Amino acid sequence: MLQSSIEIVICMAFYVVGAYATTDILRLLKGHPVSVGNSDCFCESCGCKLTLRQQIPIFSYLFSRGRCRSCGHAIAPGNFILELLFTTVFILAAAITDFRPFIWILCVIFYESVKLGCVLHRGKRGRELAKGLLFSFLGNTVNFSLVGVLFYFHTLV
Repeated sequence: MLQSSIEIVICMAFYVVGAYATTDILRLLKGHPVSVGNSDCFCESCGCKLTLRQQIPIFSYLFSRGRCRSCGHAIAPGNFILELLFTTVFILAAAITDFRPFIWILCVIFYESVKLGCVLHRGKRGRELAKGLLFSFLGNTVNFSLVGVLFYFHTLV
């Protein structure tokens, strides 16, 4: 029972990390500084701060029908697809491998590879990019370390 509870928590953690990964990549692509402590999200069109409810990964996009609640501007479907991609890959990989710790490392490598590929292919280059990538890497180290702790507990049970 405890083991399945930890697996559910790992899946939820990957759900949240998938959303963070999307925000991280989108901010880097636009040249925005990535702050580890800044969790605020805004509408790209009107600048309205999104409520916590509007930031629920995947579901908030579906419930709002892909539009900002304030200005009605369409949210790029790529944001939704990226969140869905990361969340699905992370959860499926963990479930298929029976939540073995090595998959946690592969998820980190997968995410960092996709991020680097996106940023190098479409991102704004310059000194700010290197700084953004560094802060992104530090933030992701914290996020994925927390998920790693869950995998560790899973192996103990």
